[in-house]
Amino acid sequence: MSIKLNLGAWRSVFAVPSAIVDEGLKFADGVKLKVLLYVLRNAERDLDLSDISKATGVNVTDIPEALEYWVNMDVLKKSDGEYSPVDSDKEIKQEDDSIKEAKTAEQIAATVEEQKQRFVVTKPQKPDYVFTSQRLAVDEELKILVGEAQAVLGKTLSNSDIATLLMLKDTCGLRLDVILMLIQYCVSIDKGNMRTVEKIGVSWADEGINSVEAADNRIASAHHANKCFSLVSSVFGMKNVGSPTKKQLEFCTRWVGEWKFSVPMLREAYERCVDSKGEMKFSYIDGILKKWYAQGIKNPEELKASESAKQKTARTQQSSYDINELDKIDTLDFID
Repeated sequence: MSIKLNLGAWRSVFAVPSAIVDEGLKFADGVKLKVLLYVLRNAERDLDLSDISKATGVNVTDIPEALEYWVNMDVLKKSDGEYSPVDSDKEIKQEDDSIKEAKTAEQIAATVEEQKQRFVVTKPQKPDYVFTSQRLAVDEELKILVGEAQAVLGKTLSNSDIATLLMLKDTCGLRLDVILMLIQYCVSIDKGNMRTVEKIGVSWADEGINSVEAADNRIASAHHANKCFSLVSSVFGMKNVGSPTKKQLEFCTRWVGEWKFSVPMLREAYERCVDSKGEMKFSYIDGILKKWYAQGIKNPEELKASESAKQKTARTQQSSYDINELDKIDTLDFID
């Protein structure tokens, strides 16, 4: 009796590292997975970007970023522009050595966690058209999110818009209620477009803001910072400035929200900056206000009193110096 085993699709298989599922899958979208699977399947071939793009449908410009993701996840390694599988035994040894260097249990835990979280979502990849369409057809949560987003934004979302929502949901890991809060916030500040939603959403994910409470606190903080900037820009006569920079928001929040400086004090600091530098410089104004805050000066009257006292002290010291010099001259005249 002869036995023949029909393997079918199992005649041709290739290995996929467990780390892809255990650690890399959470932040991996369809683009990253398609690129990796194709590269692993054709490990013995010399591939260029056009080969990968033609076989996977992934844009050529998106492939390097997908490969770098798997480098960050320790699935691939890069040397002299070429990619190859990571030496598992070597990587395990390096991890063991790094853990041995830790002195306490807390340091060991921190070291292990840092290795697991080496990839930070600062520039996640949006899924492509095909993947987005497939997910929309079967993902009930995504359908709900798209419907709610369209109601808030008052428009029908394009496939690219839906890809952004899918990226925020799956790649960045934001909850549905948090994404909806984000969209409502963007509309409230007259920036109800998916570009702003994407930018702020990625920032929230990077900061670990993924609860209603955390999102609410972040929104309240943003509103407060914008109010502080609005007050400062009005005092400084800034017009048509557009969106403030992160640093400008930090300055204004500190001056108004933390240090509680009044409009007259802000104006005084501004005028002294312009008189000294010939232009408005936030960093220079910050130095002036920081000095006043350290001295406990809160209003123009206290500022005037403080500077008058300093001038008086300076005149007294100068007079004392002149008298001492006169005594020396008289003594010399007497000796002569």
